[in-house]
Amino acid sequence: RLVLDIENFKIYSGDRIGIVGANGVGKTTFMNILTSSLEIDEGYVKLYSTYAYISQLGNPDSKTISSEMASKFNISTTWDETMSGGEKTRFKLAQAFSAERELIFADEPTSNVDLNGVEFIETILRQHKGAFLIISHDRAFLDKLCNKIVEIENGKIKTYNGNYSDYVTIKREEVERKQFEYEQYYKEKKRLEKAAEGTRRKAKSIKSAPKRMGN
Repeated sequence: RLVLDIENFKIYSGDRIGIVGANGVGKTTFMNILTSSLEIDEGYVKLYSTYAYISQLGNPDSKTISSEMASKFNISTTWDETMSGGEKTRFKLAQAFSAERELIFADEPTSNVDLNGVEFIETILRQHKGAFLIISHDRAFLDKLCNKIVEIENGKIKTYNGNYSDYVTIKREEVERKQFEYEQYYKEKKRLEKAAEGTRRKAKSIKSAPKRMGN
C-alpha cells in the first residue's frame, strides 16, 4: 500500500510546523522518514542541521541529563522506565534542549501531560530559536505555536501558512469552492446531456418523417 507520495518538502529556519491529518494517514511515518528513522522506498532526505526527535514510544538518546536541566524541567536526572508518560516527555525535552538542537521533531508531546505541563512545553517551544515540527491533536497547542500547518491526506501533503485556525478557515473555503465547482459541473453536464438528447430526437424525427411523392 502506498502510504506517502511526496514530491518535495523543505524545512526552513524559523518554521513552526504542525502536522495534521486523520488517524492512520501516515503522520508518524512522515516524521520517521524525515528523521531517517525509517528507510524510504525511493528518493532521499537531507538534514543540514542538528536535530532531536521526541517520540512517545522511543527511548532517549542518553539515560542521564544535567541537574540544571532536570531542575528546569522538574524531572529526575536519570531515565527510569517507571516514569509516567508526562515525565518521560519532559525528560526527552530536557535532553533535546540541553543539546541545543537546531531542529526539533515531536510526536504528540502533550500526550499524557497535565495542563501545567502543556503550558510549560508551550513556553519552552516558543523560546526555541530554531525550527520544529509537531504532530498533535491539541488544536489550541498548535494555534499558539505554529506558523505553518502541513496536512496529510490521501498520501499527499499540503502546506498552509498560519496557525491551526487559519488552516481550518482556508480548508473550509477550499471544500466550499470544490463543492460549488462540482455543482456547476453537474449542472452543465445535465444541460449538455439534455441538449444532446434533444438533438438526437430531432434527427430521429427528421429521419422517420414520410417522404412526399411528386405528381
